[in-house]
This record gives sequence, structure tokens and C-alpha cells, in this order.
Amino acid sequence: FVHKTADGGQTWQQAYVATADQHPAGQSTPAKQSYHSVGLENTTCWQVHWANATTLFAAYSDIKGIRSTDGGQTWSFNYTGLNANTTYRLAQHPNGTLYAATSNIHDMYQSTRLADNILDNADAEGKLLYSGDNGATWQLLHAFGHPVFWIALDPNNPNRAYASVIHYNGGTGAGGVYRTDNLQAGGASTWTLLPDPPRTQKHPAALVVLNDGQLLATYSGRRNAGGAFTNSSGVFLYNPAGNSWADRSDPGQYYWTKDVVIAPGDPAQNTWYAGVFSGWGGAPNGLGGLYRTTNRGQTWTKLTGAQFDRVTSVTFNPSNAKQAYLTTEQQGLWVTGDITVANPVFTPVEHYDYRQPERVFFNPYKPAEIWVTSFGNGMRVGTQTVTGTDDISLTNTLELFPNPASDVVVLQSEAAGRLDLFNAAGRLLRSFPVESGRNRLSLAGLEPGLYLARLNGRVGKVVKE
Repeated sequence: FVHKTADGGQTWQQAYVATADQHPAGQSTPAKQSYHSVGLENTTCWQVHWANATTLFAAYSDIKGIRSTDGGQTWSFNYTGLNANTTYRLAQHPNGTLYAATSNIHDMYQSTRLADNILDNADAEGKLLYSGDNGATWQLLHAFGHPVFWIALDPNNPNRAYASVIHYNGGTGAGGVYRTDNLQAGGASTWTLLPDPPRTQKHPAALVVLNDGQLLATYSGRRNAGGAFTNSSGVFLYNPAGNSWADRSDPGQYYWTKDVVIAPGDPAQNTWYAGVFSGWGGAPNGLGGLYRTTNRGQTWTKLTGAQFDRVTSVTFNPSNAKQAYLTTEQQGLWVTGDITVANPVFTPVEHYDYRQPERVFFNPYKPAEIWVTSFGNGMRVGTQTVTGTDDISLTNTLELFPNPASDVVVLQSEAAGRLDLFNAAGRLLRSFPVESGRNRLSLAGLEPGLYLARLNGRVGKVVKE
């Protein structure tokens, strides 16, 4: 939580939700209300998922998860049954049931969450949960007792699912990839541990079930008791018919692989992309970047050279299979207009100014709307604007003009609400009632400079001349 004082610490006020949503000092705060955020969720958001056009659930570290019933305008903890520190992954069955992978150990597979003594402790409380009412109430699907990082549903078999469970314990622990073939049984479902892929040491990560029924998985980084990385990471393909794995890893992926993503433009699903982090201490150095295979991992090409040290994931524009957004650990958010060429050109998304985005999600009900989750900066939302053939970027989401402005700026808004105006230091200066349509907002009396405007969770920048 972030708080502020304007009187030398005599009194304090919250600084993480809109001031109009806060409650009077000295009174009990009503539980589980919805609030407009001001963007100061200083923890990790792993995923945002649309249960339907208006109901969203966002997976977080430290605060479990947050839920919205108005399309992401306001958020709350108005749900029951999900009590773990962290929700890592959400999946939705064609019948509408939501599934969540959870654990009490946060920030999985970041640099501080690779060693066994941290991940194998008794407080992990890893569970799979399910909800039949769009995340309002959650029930136990299965308790593994160890961190659950991912859940993937089989598109070919409505009763089959896979889960990534983390636990090394000297090589004999219960970590690995689990499968159920009776998902429909809910809390009575049974889960079977699959054999370990070659080289791996029970640190499974991302899972994708292919259209042919095979399972594509990454195993992420692991450091031994001496602090050295083990060469137990990579990309692996599981064949359920033979209950066997094939190692489809490039040597550059042996130490710290993150997400694996299937190219939507390849109906045969032979083209995969893998994000890789560079490690430290010799062999893991300098391996990070984005890798591509066009033959199911038989061979790989590192697409990004030395441009990126650590790549988490890549997301394709559902309206343009050539365009993709790339997330990094310290270098921010990048985009390419054509990822299919031999040497894609990635350029920074200049309006996204935080260094560690985690993943990018397109709103399935508003194709031009892009949501970016992050490690330490919550969620941000942007829209795509097209000014040329390939000139597509993440932009501010409020229409403010003229910009720069003198004493009056005009806001074009689709909905009514209240616009808050902040200075560059984050201090709230003015609030304006806003109607649907065109609004004239006074900047008279303000010093020249840059100001941040926020309306219903959307932001824009305005410069006062």
C-alpha cells in the first residue's frame, strides 16, 4: 500500500485508489468494495482473463487476484475461496468453468525464486481451484502441497488437463507435470504425475496442449545448493500415446527458459517461439532472447541476437498474425510488424514506460484494446491506432486536444465519469465531472509543464504551455 502526507506526517491518506472512492478516516472500511485504481499496484500481475465481456479476473502475487465486473473500470476482492498469496495462471473451459493455479510462494522463476530451499518449503500450499460463477466463488480442485505454476486444458478432450507443479526435494519430490482425465469430477478428480522429461529437475513452467493432443512444455531455471544454474531447462514435447517426452531444446535454452508460444499463422503448429533469460556464472551467460523453430524444435534460430538479455514472452495480435509484442525483464515492451521474416525488427513501444512487462493480452471483446501485465507495476491498458501500413503502437487512451494546450483542453469521452488531473510528481491537482461526448476542462492557474489525466482507469498526458 502507498500512503501520502501533506502535513509532515500528522495525517496520512491512501494513494492507491481514486480519491472519490476512499472512505472517511477513523471509520471501518466496508469490505470487498470496488475501486478505481491509480496504477500503484506495486506487485506482480501475471495474467488478466476475460470470463465474459464485463467480468475479468487478474492473477497477482501478494494480493491473490482482483476481480472486475464492469470491464476493468473498477476492481475488488469480492470473491471467496481463493486464499493463496499468488495466482499464477487462469484457464477457462468451454463450459465456462474457470481454473486457477495458485501458491503461497510468490514471484516464481524470477532470479530470487530458482533455488530448491525456497521453492520446496512446507508453506507452498500449491492448489488448483475452480469456479462456476466467473470467479465469484472458488472451490478446491486438487491440493498438491507444492507451488502450482500453470494449468492447461486439452482442446481435444474436455476432461483432460495438465498442471505444472514445482518441488525438487533431492530429485525424489512430487514436482513435475501432472495430468487428469476426469476433470469433470471437480474436487474428486484424480491427478497422475507424468515421467520427467530428459535433463529436467522438477521445475516445470509453461504448458500448451497442441491440436494433435501432444503437450508442449517449458522447464524453467534451477540453481543448486551452491548457487550454480543446472542445465535442466528447455522446451519439451510429450506424447500421451507413449507416455514419453522428447527434448526439443536449443542449447541456448538449457538454463532459464520462460514462455513457449505457438505461432497462430501456422495451422500445423510447427512454429514455436520461446523466451529465454540469460543467467550468470559462466555457461548461462548471454543466452537470453527470443528463439524460433519452424519444425517443432528440431532446430531453433535465435531471432534477437544480443538485443535482449532476458525475454519472458511474446504475444501475437489476433487481428494480424505477423505483428507481435515482446516482453523483457529490464528493457521494457517491444513490438515487431512482421515476426515471420528471417530477421524481425523490434522497436520499443514508446508509450509503455515501465521496464518489466510480463505478458500482453488482447481484449477478446475489443480487439484494439491491449492489456499489459508487469512485475511491479500492475496492469496497463492501451489501444492500437493505425497511421500507416505497419505503424501500430500502444498509445495513450484519452483523447485530449489541443496538446499542448493553454488554458483549456478538450476531452472526447465515450462515457461519463470523473477525470483526475495529476502533476508529474503524482499529486492530485484537480477533478472534473465528465459527460459522454466533448468536455472542456480548465487548466487556468496551472504552471506550464506535463500533467497526467486519468478517467475510469484510462490515462492520457497533456502539456500546459
